[in-house]
Amino acid sequence: MSVSRKRWLLWVVVLFMKTPWAMAYEEVEDLVDIFATDSAFMAVVDGRRNFSEAKGSSETVLWQGAKGEIGAFLTNQRLLAVSVRSGQWNTRALKIIEKKAPPDMLIAAHLLIMLTGERIVSFGTQTDGFFQTRMPIGEPVVATSSEGRVAAVVTQARAFGFSSYRRGVAEIRFRLKERVVSLKTTYTKITLQTSQRLITLKAEDAVWRQFDLK
Repeated sequence: MSVSRKRWLLWVVVLFMKTPWAMAYEEVEDLVDIFATDSAFMAVVDGRRNFSEAKGSSETVLWQGAKGEIGAFLTNQRLLAVSVRSGQWNTRALKIIEKKAPPDMLIAAHLLIMLTGERIVSFGTQTDGFFQTRMPIGEPVVATSSEGRVAAVVTQARAFGFSSYRRGVAEIRFRLKERVVSLKTTYTKITLQTSQRLITLKAEDAVWRQFDLK
């Protein structure tokens, strides 16, 4: 093989590795370490910056998690979250009913979700702030999933899609007699199959895409 041919192939390989498609599935190093002491919540970001938040005397940890660029604590009083873009701990107080029934938590490399009977609270690396949306009354959750930059919460009547890129939610309602078959999340995409449609949401999109199966 000629030298020019080898250089051309090397250029193609490098170009491919730098494309968004290739980078979208890159494994993310765990960059956030979190610790709870008797008096404080501590976060060390990328081994260079550290943040401290005072811990209440009656505050107890119910859940904690750190993955990729996100770290969080759920206590009996509030939610605390931090990302590689944070300058301090971000906190959100729990409602009275949420203190009685601890929320469910989802964590991915770039996205955190707190799910309760009243609301869904999200926290992403790009937005580095909380966003919340109301949970519909009388609609039990049938599926949840999170991976990479996306997360989904599905009830009997609709699906909510979240992205680390947006401080918002993409919502889609199901049709009459439409039922959920499967839910899958990859690094940048949510795929929801129902009895009537294939519904997808990519991390950079604001609305769901749908394809009829009949």
